[in-house]
Amino acid sequence: MATTIVEGFSLSHAAILDGQTGAEQASIYGVRSGSLELDTDSYDNTGDDAVLSTWYWFNKATLTVQSGYVPFATVALLSNSKMTSSGAAPGDYYTLPLWELRTQNTPPFPVLVRVPSKDSIGTLRTLDFVLYKVQFQPFSFDGPTYKDGLLLNYTGSALPSAVTETGTPVLDSVTGLASKSIGRIVSRPQI
Repeated sequence: MATTIVEGFSLSHAAILDGQTGAEQASIYGVRSGSLELDTDSYDNTGDDAVLSTWYWFNKATLTVQSGYVPFATVALLSNSKMTSSGAAPGDYYTLPLWELRTQNTPPFPVLVRVPSKDSIGTLRTLDFVLYKVQFQPFSFDGPTYKDGLLLNYTGSALPSAVTETGTPVLDSVTGLASKSIGRIVSRPQI
């Protein structure tokens, strides 16, 4: 029997979801690293020369993923561009516009980030971060550099959403009323 205490190891997979069924629409292939950082702020309520209370809130989360491959179809989807190809193997080639002005503010997508994990008694698990609404920035590159090669960077803002990755309404986990959420975290048997 598994426990609810889970330890994550490394990033193994990231994908863009379709927004209707939760199925993967495009894979971020060859993921090397990633991070998910919450943007928070606070306000100190003061009176009588003292802090009487503090209010905390979050605005969004920033998702950053770095990949060692350039998946043309995924980049085309995220930049709302069109990939074209010509020729036949082995002389075929692919082309994709590089940073068109109209691709600066593309539609948001739900995103899956997968982490292999195990629970506190050693049972192998999979930890999924499901983000409901990620607004991606234009992609960028690091390199190419000696021994590290060319790296593709995806960065986006995970915003609060009123619907899940399948388009169903987000319900508050305590009250059951309509709400907004950045996403959810799921621990399940290893797949």
